[in-house]
Amino acid sequence: MSVWRLSLIPGLVLVTALAIGALVSTARDVETDIGARVDHQLSLDGQPWASAKISGRTVTVMGTSPTLLAQRLAVESAERVWGVGRVVDGSGIIPLQSPYTWSATREADHVRIAGYVPSEEAKLAVLASANRELPSLTIEDNLLLARGQPVGFLVLTDFALRRLAELADGIVTLTGSSLSIDGTAVDEARFASAARAISASVPGGGQFRNVRVLPPLSKAFTWTATFDGKSVEQTGFVPSVAVRRDIADALAVALPGVPMIDATQLASGGPDGFSFAAVFAAYQMARLSTGTISIDGSLLSIEGKAKTVADYEMALAEIEARRNKRAIGVGVGSVDLLPARVDPYVWRADRTQANVVLTGYVPSLVAHDEVVGAAARLFPELTVTDHVRIAAGDPKMDWIGALKYALEQLASLRKGSVSLTGRKYDIVGEAISTSAYSGLSEALKKTLPASMELRRSAVSPGAVAPFVFAAARSFDALTLSGYVPTDEVVQKIIAAARPKFGPDRIELRLLLAGGAPDGFVDVVDVALQAISRLQGGRFDLVDDKLSLSGVAVSEGARSAIEAAVRNELPEGFELAPSLMVAVGGEPLSGPECQAALRTESEREKVQFDGVTARVLPSSFGLLDRIAAIVQRCPVATVEIGAHTDSSGGSRKNQALSVERANAVVNHLVADGVRRERLNPVGYGGNRPIASNSKASGRAQNRRIEFGIVGQ
Repeated sequence: MSVWRLSLIPGLVLVTALAIGALVSTARDVETDIGARVDHQLSLDGQPWASAKISGRTVTVMGTSPTLLAQRLAVESAERVWGVGRVVDGSGIIPLQSPYTWSATREADHVRIAGYVPSEEAKLAVLASANRELPSLTIEDNLLLARGQPVGFLVLTDFALRRLAELADGIVTLTGSSLSIDGTAVDEARFASAARAISASVPGGGQFRNVRVLPPLSKAFTWTATFDGKSVEQTGFVPSVAVRRDIADALAVALPGVPMIDATQLASGGPDGFSFAAVFAAYQMARLSTGTISIDGSLLSIEGKAKTVADYEMALAEIEARRNKRAIGVGVGSVDLLPARVDPYVWRADRTQANVVLTGYVPSLVAHDEVVGAAARLFPELTVTDHVRIAAGDPKMDWIGALKYALEQLASLRKGSVSLTGRKYDIVGEAISTSAYSGLSEALKKTLPASMELRRSAVSPGAVAPFVFAAARSFDALTLSGYVPTDEVVQKIIAAARPKFGPDRIELRLLLAGGAPDGFVDVVDVALQAISRLQGGRFDLVDDKLSLSGVAVSEGARSAIEAAVRNELPEGFELAPSLMVAVGGEPLSGPECQAALRTESEREKVQFDGVTARVLPSSFGLLDRIAAIVQRCPVATVEIGAHTDSSGGSRKNQALSVERANAVVNHLVADGVRRERLNPVGYGGNRPIASNSKASGRAQNRRIEFGIVGQ
């Protein structure tokens, strides 16, 4: 090679390097330019989530798209930019969430926002709304990105946060476009604001789901109504506008035309039953010439002067009736009612195991001391509680002599009461002994002293020892014999027996007597349940000792019956069981077996606990008898068909019928029937035997049928 050619080589190398550098620099400038223009276009087209990654003239769209549509639109935006050669979709998409939930919870000075938002921009908007509506509170962000939001999502969250700002504590929840609100208002103004908002429609296409907004909480919840004879004024707290209106309506009825001043405030924290108690109290104002009625916590107190004697008696009667009902939430506290004039004059003495309580009226302080002193002498070992008041209007009779005579008769009672309403004399209770009972009976047959007139005598004999009670079951009857303390107890025992013994006759051979052990009715109920499952069942209760006899359908049934009695027997009672297990009878043919099963199922129905599959204990005896019949059909297969009415959905009814059929099978297996001989079938409501349009028809359709399906 010549020298001049060699001298050209370094120059060529330099020129090539410069050219390559220029090309690289130009390519970088092109990429930067394309990237900037693509990002700008994405922003203009409303796709701020996306960004461009450039390689030459190839654009890769990056980022996490809120929707499939946004993903496609971002690619189309990049393709429209001049100079772009090819567009590659490298973006992802946020997950789809269903149901789409969002919530904001306020606790003291802290707000926690959780759930889902469709984009980072939406999250910022939600947090901005929260800071605007709750500026002084700490906002905790637990939001996640997800698709599936309802139309108008941000409008809904903004509305929900405005409702949360009205609550001192609570939660607002979106499930799809359904809004739920639960909490306690900050104050009465914001409670009213929340009520207005709730009464209107939800913006953004939403709807209310569950809403419970309580008035502001008051730790000292009191309410008072005071009537001075000219106007009535309310002060304190009420739980709602509706209750305030109910009280005002009751006062308007009780005191028509009387001006009313309402200074109450809305608050939560009141006792259960406040509205009923306050309305009851408002109606009592009709009976007072002046007075104050208040609810403080869970006690209703009444103080005042009755307009008339009838008002006084009615007020006391209604207050006493409320006290006896033991109304839930608000009980009766102090009652201080003065009669205008008492006519007829009333007086009463009640004796319990440890106390004698005197109430009513005497004409003077001297008479008061004389009556209280007589009670103290007659009952030296008891506490005498004096509620006797002085009032005018005593009848023209030896009132004090009558009261002393009544106290002497009370001394013959173990527990009870004596009372006078004018001349009318009432005595009720249990004699302290058999001789005391005889003495009282003879005395009450004679003319009473001090111009008294016997109106009511309800004295039961003295306590007997031992106190015995028995129940014996025959084929179609239940015989009850022995002692019972009162007629009311007899009715309770009959009510307990009726569902256990179906159509069986109940024969009563009972006598009234005192001395029943504590828990007597409970023991009888437990024992009745036991003999309802026993052939020839019988129990004898002697004081606190219970003996039980009869024949159980199987060893399993015998053990279950005895265990149930031991578990449910009240403390202090002893059980002496003498139960046997039945020996199977003569085998039955298929038709005979079917006839026997039909007879039992037509005589009684298997009863379940509401809409559950739990067999009620009152049906155990019926199922035991069914088991005894099935065991006499040793080669038969028995279908247990469960049917429901049309209430509820068909799928739910089908499932319930299957569960009930299996529950009956389980009981029969426990009674000794082999499971493989039993075929549980749930028919749901598909085979009605009566119209479901009436309750009686639906009751017929809810049934268990027993059928022989194989021999």
